[in-house]
Amino acid sequence: MIRRYLVLAILPVALLLGACAATPSAEPSASPPSGDGYYLPTCAACDTLLGTRGEALDVVHRGRALRFCTQACADRVRTDPDGVHAFADAKMRDDQRSHYPLDTSIVSGVSLGPAPIEVIVGNRLFRLASRDEVAPLLRDSKVVFERLDRAVCEAQSPRYAMQHKCPVQGDILPGDTMIDLVVANRMIRVCCRRCEVMVRARPYQYLGMIDYANRSKTEAH
Repeated sequence: MIRRYLVLAILPVALLLGACAATPSAEPSASPPSGDGYYLPTCAACDTLLGTRGEALDVVHRGRALRFCTQACADRVRTDPDGVHAFADAKMRDDQRSHYPLDTSIVSGVSLGPAPIEVIVGNRLFRLASRDEVAPLLRDSKVVFERLDRAVCEAQSPRYAMQHKCPVQGDILPGDTMIDLVVANRMIRVCCRRCEVMVRARPYQYLGMIDYANRSKTEAH
């Protein structure tokens, strides 16, 4: 069966809500990014594996965390910001689509149908039933993020491969305060708040471990 998706290119949340945009810059923003950290193993502007051309460069642009393989790629958020964001969006849609937990709109609850609207906000894929739902998503993004987090955990928790393992510290002990968080529409279980902070700050270090464990469990069954 051929599946069709309608991809909607959107401006950053702050712009659509009427906030003033800062001048595009390849330098990190003073404000922390919203949503998920940049988690892909490849550059946000090209397909180069991060770390193969020197230390990766972390940039916050339009309130979004991005990582680049070289200064030349990082500079593209100044010379071609829309192109960079569109390129990163496309890679994240393809990566997160199979992990998406719902066949109904996260905003309205309406069935997504054969051609859902796919929007990346804060490095997270949201699937909507119509373009009319984009504005409510952006207006209440924090609430909708939390709603999607709950849906991801509900769907993935029963088959999560590392039930008693923290990707940062190792074994989750009986006295630990277990936390389930979501990055890139994947559930990640950690043993404490400190580990949660580490995963959110550097998701690219831990997400591959989770994907590998879940994939291996699936293949074993």
